[in-house]
Amino acid sequence: MSKAALSISSSSAGGGAAAAAQGGPRARRGLLLAAAGGVLAGCGFQPMYGPASGAAGLSVDMRRELAAVRLDYIGERTGVLITRALERRFIDAAGGEVVAPKYTLQVNIALGAEILGYRSDGAISRLRFTATSNWVLLRRDNPPEEIKRGVVRTIDAFNVPDFQFFTAEISSEAMQRRLLEEVVEQVFLNVAANLRGYLRPSQG
Repeated sequence: MSKAALSISSSSAGGGAAAAAQGGPRARRGLLLAAAGGVLAGCGFQPMYGPASGAAGLSVDMRRELAAVRLDYIGERTGVLITRALERRFIDAAGGEVVAPKYTLQVNIALGAEILGYRSDGAISRLRFTATSNWVLLRRDNPPEEIKRGVVRTIDAFNVPDFQFFTAEISSEAMQRRLLEEVVEQVFLNVAANLRGYLRPSQG
């Protein structure tokens, strides 16, 4: 399987979303294209450095296995941010202990946008975004052994207030952060659960 790559451009659609929402059909079509292509690229999402969620109930050995997961390269700025956040999740599982890599995690992200509402003048009043992430966990053998693959999908939305562009920008950025945080959290939990199931027979 080839390395995963984000289908996200490096442009930002935050401010454009608010402005285009006030325009006609052509502006609305442009808004959707920009949103689907680049909504998360400039959202300011920061890697999460808190304790790894879901690790508290795991054995020390299982936490060290999670810390042995390494992320495959994901392109674009958003991909780098997601990679860092996920890497921190796995490293924190072992309390920051440095563990030799044993697994490779490949992740990609696909985005979609949908108009949910219009005002009486035809301007957009609400937008919904979806983020679909496909992941593959591989054991670093020669050749690599696929352990498990899966898909997570998150949905979020925000309102576009009438002629309140700054408010719309803030709402858009907050939605973008929530969307990315949920993707990172769900991928981590899915990988942790499936890795635990994979190791359980050998540990039993």
